[in-house]
Amino acid sequence: MTHANSESLTHPEETIAQSVIRYHYMDNVRALAMFVGVLFHASLAYSPLFHNLWFTTGNESSAAIDMVAVFTHLFRMPVFFLISGFFAIMMIQKRGLFGYIKNRSLRILLPFIIFFPILAFSIMVSIGWAMEHVDHLSPMLQFIKMMANNPDAAPPPLSTMHLWFLFNLFLFVLMAAILYRFKFFHSQFVSKIASVKFIIFILPLFMVPSMFTQTAPHPAPEKFYPELWSFGFYGVFFLLGGVIFLKQRLLDELAVYKNILLVLSLISYGVFYLTLPKTFSAEDIMKASADGFDPDWVHLHVAILEAYIAVYMTLYCLLIGKQLLNRQNKILKLISDSSYWVYLIHLPILLLIQFALADVDMNMWLKFLMSTFTTFFIGLVSYVLFVKWTPIGWLLNGRKKEINKNSVPLVEERT
Repeated sequence: MTHANSESLTHPEETIAQSVIRYHYMDNVRALAMFVGVLFHASLAYSPLFHNLWFTTGNESSAAIDMVAVFTHLFRMPVFFLISGFFAIMMIQKRGLFGYIKNRSLRILLPFIIFFPILAFSIMVSIGWAMEHVDHLSPMLQFIKMMANNPDAAPPPLSTMHLWFLFNLFLFVLMAAILYRFKFFHSQFVSKIASVKFIIFILPLFMVPSMFTQTAPHPAPEKFYPELWSFGFYGVFFLLGGVIFLKQRLLDELAVYKNILLVLSLISYGVFYLTLPKTFSAEDIMKASADGFDPDWVHLHVAILEAYIAVYMTLYCLLIGKQLLNRQNKILKLISDSSYWVYLIHLPILLLIQFALADVDMNMWLKFLMSTFTTFFIGLVSYVLFVKWTPIGWLLNGRKKEINKNSVPLVEERT
């Protein structure tokens, strides 16, 4: 497939090619980033670092799982937000600002409103079942049980849970609409900085202030109000995606540095991982939550490492995805189409499975594989049987459009 390039950032005219092209590698990489999120949540049950902070941790843990989980945590959601920004500008050019906001409201805001209470209730039921039936409770469940029996305990803070990505994504949708309205993406400033040198050397520095204000590894921006640091980190990736859509030759120019980006990321991560504590205590988190995180200047180099790893690995994922995944077949299409649904529903399913395995005398790795693949299986099967051709599927992915007579795949209405 030949990809249309929009080399000038000062001409917003929509081209016919951009309105009908299908960026298969973007869809596939985005879907894989969502599935890695399921793996990340599954791995927390066996993480030494998060032993005191996750619901399903047990007596067994693995530093190897921790190393991989924390590494992917640094770039899996930046990948998602960059690709979302890429498609945001494409949709604005295709539908206009009003059509773009209307579409994103249906695909992002409405699913958040519908699924949040359902998932919150499901997770509460799973945790309640575990506290009644599981003998070997995790430190976090022991803490929750103690607080539940304390009439003077403060209620837990309201959180957007793993749906924080939808909440933040819709905020970025509004941000992009405003910036596009005022011609930010087609300004001389953006045109001048849209270069390989700027993206590799300078852009990560824009994210350092946000990383500096957060613990390492950085938490999810899951509060029910806009968190400024999220705009300075995830929001920058969203805007970068829009710039890459308008100047797609950037990816071709960056491809020369693909292996260098990977090597530098791995070396930087080795240094970063050595700075992490062996584990976090619940007291540490409560103190940070009550008093706020108070970083020292030693934390600055950690923030710098996080920013550069996030940018370099996000670019690497796009480049390797363009090289290997720029095609569509039945398996890749199923993964891509189902990823939104699977990510929405996976957490209560995963928690319940891991709670059920908590008292089972079984190898830790078998538990990890069993809980992960069972969650994927339930998610995929439920998508095929109950979602794909139903109003839920239309809500999440839109109605599929037919192939036109010239065999050019039309853009599907997706997140």
